[in-house]
Amino acid sequence: MLTRFFSQSKPIAFAILSILFAVAFVIENFVSTSVNLNAELVFSKLGILLVFLLVIFLLNFIVKRNKIHSQHTFAVSSFTLIIIAFPELLRSSEFIVSYFFLLLAFRRILSLKTNTNIKQKIFDSGLLLSISIWFEPFHWLFLLVIYFGVIMYASQNYRHFIIPFVGLAVGFILHISYFLIFEDKWIHSSTYFPVFNGVDSFFDSLKYGVLLGYLLVVVLWIIFQLSGIYNRAKLHESESLSVILFFMLISAGILISNGSPLAVDAIYLILPLSILIGNYFQLKSTKKWIKESLYIFFIMGILFSALY
Repeated sequence: MLTRFFSQSKPIAFAILSILFAVAFVIENFVSTSVNLNAELVFSKLGILLVFLLVIFLLNFIVKRNKIHSQHTFAVSSFTLIIIAFPELLRSSEFIVSYFFLLLAFRRILSLKTNTNIKQKIFDSGLLLSISIWFEPFHWLFLLVIYFGVIMYASQNYRHFIIPFVGLAVGFILHISYFLIFEDKWIHSSTYFPVFNGVDSFFDSLKYGVLLGYLLVVVLWIIFQLSGIYNRAKLHESESLSVILFFMLISAGILISNGSPLAVDAIYLILPLSILIGNYFQLKSTKKWIKESLYIFFIMGILFSALY
């Protein structure tokens, strides 16, 4: 039933997913958590909810505008159902703003394949990445994704390899100027380097240890399906998939290296994974019962998170 509903790209499907996410967000931020309600808090949370919905919309825009998928909502539905299982992520604020700008930078890199306005797109990706770094310094590692995209789509001109630094420089100048003018302090360069916190930190909480295993099961399943996904992909789709896989690889590196809890950082894996799930679901060789089973698996993750 779920497979049939999400197999088409209809506004009603996107609307239902948005409402489902909004309900989960409200429950996690106003019902499950003890808060002192006031106008400032409500408007702040509504702003973060809007950013989350923009992330979902942007994911849908990326896979359709870049023709990574056929016309369906498998990726968006997978992303929404998996992310709801991580309540700490729903309660994040600055992090999701940072990730939104990171996703905007990633969108500009994927759009390089159109071979139009290349210099502008590369500059934009560098600038947007620097804004993301303002909130989450570890995101500088995604500069590697920008260069991977340049190599894939625009390596014919050596100037294209310089432009990302120009975009980053503009962003860092704005960032440093803000702190010098309004905070009267200098940002130390060590702020931008990841600190290894140890893999053991993933298992400090039994709940998130189980959810990590939940994610890894889905990741391993999709990895085993990659050959089939690539074999049936067109040239422009396979190029986009390569960029997405590299994005996922860097995301996994950050997930391991930084000191943030898995409860929030899970989105690093969830978003690129949901795109790959969408590619897998659209294969004619993918049985309907497998799709339904994975959707049930996603729902089980939500129930486990809610009951534990």
